Amino acid sequence: MSLDELLSSVRQEQETLIPQTWAQGRTTFGGLTAAILCEATVKGTDPARKLRNFEIGFVRPLEALKPFDIQVETLADGKTVTIKSARIIQEGKVRATARADYVLPLQSDILIETFTPPLLKEKENSTPLQGDHLPTFFQHFDNHVATKGIPFSGHEVPEVGGWMGFKESPQKITNSHLICMIDSWPPSASPYYEGFKPLSTLSWSIHFPNATHEILPADHLGYLSKVNFGENGLSSSQAEIWGHGGQLLARSFQTNIIYG
Repeated sequence: MSLDELLSSVRQEQETLIPQTWAQGRTTFGGLTAAILCEATVKGTDPARKLRNFEIGFVRPLEALKPFDIQVETLADGKTVTIKSARIIQEGKVRATARADYVLPLQSDILIETFTPPLLKEKENSTPLQGDHLPTFFQHFDNHVATKGIPFSGHEVPEVGGWMGFKESPQKITNSHLICMIDSWPPSASPYYEGFKPLSTLSWSIHFPNATHEILPADHLGYLSKVNFGENGLSSSQAEIWGHGGQLLARSFQTNIIYG
């Protein structure tokens, strides 16, 4: 089942069973879980209001091939800002929670741009992210590593980045698609580990600075994530995501646990 099909079933409030092709160990790929929660917050939101911040917490494994419910609550709906919370319930237990902030663009003469896209090798000259050790869900993505930091290579390089895209292009790239794509990368601390290690995400926040910028479905987007700190199996990182022409699309902040 494609991402488009899964998100469509969420929009139509149909019972959704996540197939094993989206698995990450014994749970569902976190990027898909986040995309489902994001999509659920879109319904009933004024389309003039743009998603500016999305936060997700992973509480328990969301199991494939089992029914689940999505609960959405509007926490605030003012003149400028709509805040929604969402959570996934499976077998009576909370599996993941999210908060989405939608903001109505205001008239302003102030424009502050501080982002310059990093100089990375072109996709054609980068190393495809592949291997038998990758989780099942990775079959849906086409990522290429352009940094010296190769995940699980045993090289002490505190960054991971390159180019990311879908193997099967969706009809269009929405915020839900972008969120799913961002999480397809291993943590930026992963190059320090030799050989694949199990991992999980504790918390994740994404800021969207250019909410009206369109992404072509077949685009490969730039991604660069750097370690903030890493100790005792816990790592913190921040990433920048950009499109053609160097347009900043998102900034992502994550905390991860790497076991082993």
